Parts: sequence; structure tokens; C-alpha cells
Amino acid sequence: MTLNNTTAESVKAPILEEYHRNQEMESHLKENPYKTVLLLLQGAVDKGNLAKVCHQSQALVEKGFHLGRMTTILDALRDRLHLSENAPIAFDLDELYRYADQSIQEAVFEKNTFYLDSAIEILTELRDAWLTMMKQAGELSDND
Repeated sequence: MTLNNTTAESVKAPILEEYHRNQEMESHLKENPYKTVLLLLQGAVDKGNLAKVCHQSQALVEKGFHLGRMTTILDALRDRLHLSENAPIAFDLDELYRYADQSIQEAVFEKNTFYLDSAIEILTELRDAWLTMMKQAGELSDND
């Protein structure tokens, strides 16, 4: 009988090594919530595209990982909404985020990528609209 003495520190998972905290960047994002939303939307689109590649290559565990990340990002986006009567667009965004999240949940077991494509399309359109709004408001330059 052998014992498995593997610790979390000794396991190197390449899929988890892509993110490293950057305190300076986090401080900058805290000061610019609009850019934070843009980066979250971009991250969700990126994870969706990675999930699609994993689906096509039958890497289902990795697909599930990326779908989970998409859900986490959508939760973060919903947490940033200020739902009030003075901001009806927040309710619309909440519904879009919920629909995208539902599509992601359906994508877990789908044989094709219809639901995943739907979620990616919604998030891409939101990202593009957010980017346009930020540029028009002067929150983001063409160099950013």
C-alpha cells in the first residue's frame, strides 16, 4: 500500500497558472470601475472561446473549468449592478447576464455549441457596446 503525499503546493496545473495578482493593476482598476467591467466582459468572452476550443477537441474537463470561470465572471458582473428604479438598464443587464449564465449551464452537456455560442455572442455584444460607451465618454483612449 502506498500513501499519496501530494500537497496542493506540489501540484502544478498549467490551466491555473495563467493568473497572477498584480497589486498595482488591482489598485488602478479599483479607481476605474468602468474598465473593470470591460475587463470582466473580455475575460468572459475569452473563457467562452477557450471552452469552445476544449469542446471541439473533446477536452471536457477543461471545458467545464472555463464554463465555471464564465459563471464566476457573470456573478461578479451581477454583483456590480446597482438595481434601483433610477437605473432601469441595470435590470436589463441583469436579465442578459442571467440568460447568458443559463446558456452556459446548458452548454455543459450539449453535443454541439449552440448554447455556448449564444452566451459568447451576448457577452461579445455587451463588451463591444461597453467599449464604445467608454471611448465616447472619454474613459478609454484608443491606446488602452
